Amino acid sequence: MNNRVSIMLRKAFLLLAVAVFLVPALKSSASEYDPNHPENLANNNLRASSAIVIEQTTGDVLFEKNADEMRPPASTTKVLTVYLALTMSSPEEIVTVSPYAASVPEDASKIGLKPGEQVKMGDLIRATMVQSGNDGAIAIAEHLMGTETAFVNLMNEAAARYGCTRTHFANSHGYHDDNHLSTARDLAIITREAMQNAEFREIAALTSFTLPQTNLSDARRFKNRANPLLQAGDENKYYYEYATGVKTGQHSLAGDCFIGSASKQGIELISVVLNSGSTAKWTDTKKLFEYGFTQFVSTSVAELYKENPKVINISGFALEDTELGQLKLGLRKVDPLANDALVAPVGSQDTQQKIYNTRTSIEYSRTLEAPVEAGEVMGTLTYTPVAPGSEPIVYELIATRSIIRRPSIAPTVEEIKAYTAADPNPFPRFSLEFFIIILLPVLAVALVSYLLFKLITRKRKPKLRQKLEYKTRYYR
Repeated sequence: MNNRVSIMLRKAFLLLAVAVFLVPALKSSASEYDPNHPENLANNNLRASSAIVIEQTTGDVLFEKNADEMRPPASTTKVLTVYLALTMSSPEEIVTVSPYAASVPEDASKIGLKPGEQVKMGDLIRATMVQSGNDGAIAIAEHLMGTETAFVNLMNEAAARYGCTRTHFANSHGYHDDNHLSTARDLAIITREAMQNAEFREIAALTSFTLPQTNLSDARRFKNRANPLLQAGDENKYYYEYATGVKTGQHSLAGDCFIGSASKQGIELISVVLNSGSTAKWTDTKKLFEYGFTQFVSTSVAELYKENPKVINISGFALEDTELGQLKLGLRKVDPLANDALVAPVGSQDTQQKIYNTRTSIEYSRTLEAPVEAGEVMGTLTYTPVAPGSEPIVYELIATRSIIRRPSIAPTVEEIKAYTAADPNPFPRFSLEFFIIILLPVLAVALVSYLLFKLITRKRKPKLRQKLEYKTRYYR
């Protein structure tokens, strides 16, 4: 009996040992990141302590990890500094570098500006962004507000106005200060605001910039080595074809930080990772983007039009026309680079059709009469994007085939005008048709005059007075 109990105990111990070692392994395997299924992203798949990815147009949060924990943002601070500079100055303004701006600590990132150096604002903004120059950020701040402190107050006011609730900046560049803190969510909000500015988007995507010669320095070229997501090359395994910017940040207490943006088939995303790793910030960002793209489906106005193209009826078609004047119109975008993408969350594709139906309009530029030549522009279709401030996108409606005109049909007004305009003779040509056209009004006037004359001059017959008499006579 004891032997039997002993055997059972051994089996139970073995099962327990298997469970202890196998279950964690299975759990770890189940939560391991699968690049073939980016939609299964989990918090432990990211190295970053805080992270977020949002859809740029709406600001909707798609994924977040500790997004409201306050952390040092490092040089990602410069996103707001540069954006405010773009909105408060002109590119041609001359910035004179102060001794304070030129005396940043040795371990700080800098452009290498000198006291008294004069730089155009547009050039200074780009050099500051590409090189992540703390000296450039201070020079911008002092030029705009007189002192860096006053500019920092403006930064905090702007952040609060955008909706940031857990951000406090202590300087214009991100060098460590115990009171210089933000969150992944707030930095995403700030960047979304900045990315609505076309010039900021252009600067955010720069991979290099040459600062022209100044009064104190020769030209300097800076390369944005800090953002390999933007730099294509066989040796760069971190390159991401959909990346569009924006800014890195790093110091010992903040860890590696990065604010990124990406665009794919009209889907525009913004991501933030804080306190990640030197290379993990790139892989973390890619995972966030890949997850974000799986949450949307994208089509375009042109694609929806192809599913149900416009068909019109052309009058005056030749009797030999097998389609009896029906004409399908093709679509051609006037500006090939205009973004006509229609994006909708997965599972709500009917939203795209509703947007297409309510925000497109058609206007014809000619009468819908034969003859029609293939390739002829019949009118325009205009799409007004949902995003505020977006310019309408115009497409030409193109005839997909030719339609011959029926020979016996009367000329159109347009044809008569064209014929008359092309005739060098100022007087109409004499013809039977012209004679009839001239004669008909004369005959009509003569006939009406004759009828009126007859009506006026006709003799009226006198009325006969009826004699009063008995109709019946009686005789006696």
